[in-house]
Amino acid sequence: MGVVNAMLFLGYWELDEKIAPKEAAKIVTEALEKGLWPAEGINIIGYYSSVDVPTWGVMIFEAENPEQVMKNIVALRQIKPNYFKKVRVSPAMKAEEAISILMGM
Repeated sequence: MGVVNAMLFLGYWELDEKIAPKEAAKIVTEALEKGLWPAEGINIIGYYSSVDVPTWGVMIFEAENPEQVMKNIVALRQIKPNYFKKVRVSPAMKAEEAISILMGM
């Protein structure tokens, strides 16, 4: 079920390579169990990890505003400072919508 008045976001993340994959999994599990992640108002559509060494991945999610996006990222950092080496988040749209806009220009 989607978020009311939701915007689509695409996030890219890299974990600090000093954090073992098992420890990273425990951090996410702890955040889920405590209800800290995903943050309130976030609807995760997809959360994908690389298969080589699961230290990077992408997340596709819906949120109503940037505040929810920030809280979603900070939630994992509250459990483990420096959990992420890098995070990039951007508003997104389906490729067919972007193509339609570009074709209309």
